[in-house]
Amino acid sequence: MDKDVRPSIKVSKNGPYIAKNVKTLRNSKGVFIDTKPVMTLCRCGGSSNMPFCDGTHAMKGFSGEKEEDRVPDRVETYVGKNISIYRNRGVCCHVGYCVHNLPSVFERGRDPWADPDAADPEEIAALIRSCPSGALSYTINGELHKEYSQEPQISILKDGPYNVTGIRLDDPDGSEPETQDHYSLCRCGASKNKPFCDGSHYDVEFKDEKN
Repeated sequence: MDKDVRPSIKVSKNGPYIAKNVKTLRNSKGVFIDTKPVMTLCRCGGSSNMPFCDGTHAMKGFSGEKEEDRVPDRVETYVGKNISIYRNRGVCCHVGYCVHNLPSVFERGRDPWADPDAADPEEIAALIRSCPSGALSYTINGELHKEYSQEPQISILKDGPYNVTGIRLDDPDGSEPETQDHYSLCRCGASKNKPFCDGSHYDVEFKDEKN
């Protein structure tokens, strides 16, 4: 595919996400939103025209900087007999698919947090593949699985982040997702690890009734 027509998202300095050539944008209700070749998507949490930017970030003095007390981007490893699990808490959006759907393996407050031998490896792998943020990955038979060649689209999580698949992220400040295949971008403006979601939308009780 020509580089000029590949879908991409650029993080603008203290401003919106600039999405180019993204043909699929869907809200949490499953409704497809009309797209344009270039779109500016709100990331300050204050737009009156969500998911699109309306300039509110400038009026509220929004900062896209990372905060020093953020959870660091660091990969933790949980080695099992037939599958090993990897987690980067720094980019976790805390949607909870792992702890809710496979609590025998993933349990909040437990040390270690994950037990790779507590369920069938294929069941664990399928669960990890559903993780929207890219925080989870795995190896089976020595092969790392973290990219799944997903179709380019942006999906809006209810009162939460933009879940992105198959779209290259360009951040002039150098931030890289755990995988370019899928990641979650902050939409509420409160993440300490911008541009990535860190679950702060729960803390600030972010609401977007429209989407």
